Amino acid sequence: MTRPPDTPDLPTYMLTERTHLRLPSKPHWIEATVEWLRQKAVLAGACQETRAGKLLVALHEALSNAIVHGNLELSSALKESGDDTFAQALAERSVDERLGKRVVDVHIEFDADYCRWIVTDEGNGFDVQSVLGRHQSDDPEVLLASGRGIVIMKSFLDEVRWELGGRRLILGMARTSGEEKRRELRVPHQQPLRVAPILPDGTVDWPAAYEAVARNYSGNGIGLLQQRLAQSDRILIGMLVQDQMIYVPAEVRHCRSVAGDIVELGCRFQAQPPPTGVPAAQPQEQLKQAISGLMKKIKAPNQPPDERRKHSRIMYTERIDILTAPGAAPLAGYARDLSKGGMAFVVHAPLQQEITIVLRPRDGSAPLKVRSHVARCNKIIEGFYDVGVEFLQLEG
Repeated sequence: MTRPPDTPDLPTYMLTERTHLRLPSKPHWIEATVEWLRQKAVLAGACQETRAGKLLVALHEALSNAIVHGNLELSSALKESGDDTFAQALAERSVDERLGKRVVDVHIEFDADYCRWIVTDEGNGFDVQSVLGRHQSDDPEVLLASGRGIVIMKSFLDEVRWELGGRRLILGMARTSGEEKRRELRVPHQQPLRVAPILPDGTVDWPAAYEAVARNYSGNGIGLLQQRLAQSDRILIGMLVQDQMIYVPAEVRHCRSVAGDIVELGCRFQAQPPPTGVPAAQPQEQLKQAISGLMKKIKAPNQPPDERRKHSRIMYTERIDILTAPGAAPLAGYARDLSKGGMAFVVHAPLQQEITIVLRPRDGSAPLKVRSHVARCNKIIEGFYDVGVEFLQLEG
């Protein structure tokens, strides 16, 4: 909403802000707390709206680590033993008389130019140097084991450091680092993309295509994150628009490293049509017929209507298999609902980009393999995610 011209922009006049929260070790408090902290930062002028989403994610990582891994002393390695093992341990430790008395102190210090969030737990701490050393590794498995949250926090904020043997985490953000400096307003929006380099002769190098994630859009261009350096000054960006893959040519204007092997590209859309050889959108009728047939077999009641959804949902609580890459072992997911256009389910690992979902009808008929676009992946607690997908096409 546009601010009327006579309405004062009060956050720009904020000089200092000090807040001290003392939180119990309750995992289900994390989501509400980080949202409150985000809103407070925006209202105080400590964080620009364009950066508020990144702050939310970083604070979620910080509080999850403090409560779950710090105060409740749950090791990340425990999740690898199975979903039930981690869930049972989390439930038991959250009501443990000794651990349950521990608190997390959150101090917020804002001086109109810089804001710090100081998160201190009462756990046993960790070997900070060892973890940060693994974070510098080039081995993806070692990097993952050292904490995906470190990568996220360092890429989203201006300061990330630990004190008190790992029990205190200090996050910092400069107020001016999120200010809008472009001629056109950028709209924050995270969306999976497909990027293909355009060769000097104008043809598309499809074998070299790779996955990326959009950060924001404007009328002239797009910012995106990827895990490699720019290979060409011109690229083709594929994005889903109303269930169809649309390809847009763009010029790479800048490329900079943000964390590890993650780089940010700033791209300007090009006016000319995309190069020849761009594939057309896949037909959807066959997919809709297959899902409709499965829904008839289930005979489950419809979920309450939602005016934001194009398709009605039915209750569908079955195990599904999730294929993330060719040859990779399937992940187990547990469905919540199903519609002609997509479904929602719970899974123990974060999902990005595109996946294949295997639906197995109860009557023993052939399973349906559906290529799907991950529309959302929200963390419930560490290691448990609520995922919503949009169906794209049937696979053989």
